[in-house]
Amino acid sequence: MEVRDAAIEVVQRAGLRSHDFVAQLAALFRFVRDRITFVRDIYDVETLQGPLKTLTVGAGDCDDRATLLVALARSIGIPAELRFRVAASDPSRPREFSHVYVVARFGARVFALDPTYPDNPPGYQYPLSTRLADAIV
Repeated sequence: MEVRDAAIEVVQRAGLRSHDFVAQLAALFRFVRDRITFVRDIYDVETLQGPLKTLTVGAGDCDDRATLLVALARSIGIPAELRFRVAASDPSRPREFSHVYVVARFGARVFALDPTYPDNPPGYQYPLSTRLADAIV
């Protein structure tokens, strides 16, 4: 299945109103969080895979899942400013970035989208990060 086809299917199955872009993005977030299995990279090797690969295999790590979420949103024209937020979340390495998630901005409304853990709701951010940086998508 192609990325756009998957995004359309997710939004249609959610039964959302047209032009409710925040709700559409939340539905895409839940899809990635709930349907894409978290698997770590190859031992001791940072690997990246494209959104279509992540969708096809149904698995990836935090950066793969964040990239898929952005691709799904972009593929159906959700008008949000989307950024990748990288965080240092490993207490043993407080200066090294070790986690990636998405931050969305709709005008003045800004919220995090971290689909890494099954209990994360939209808006959740890991509270103990020692370092954060954003990259515009």
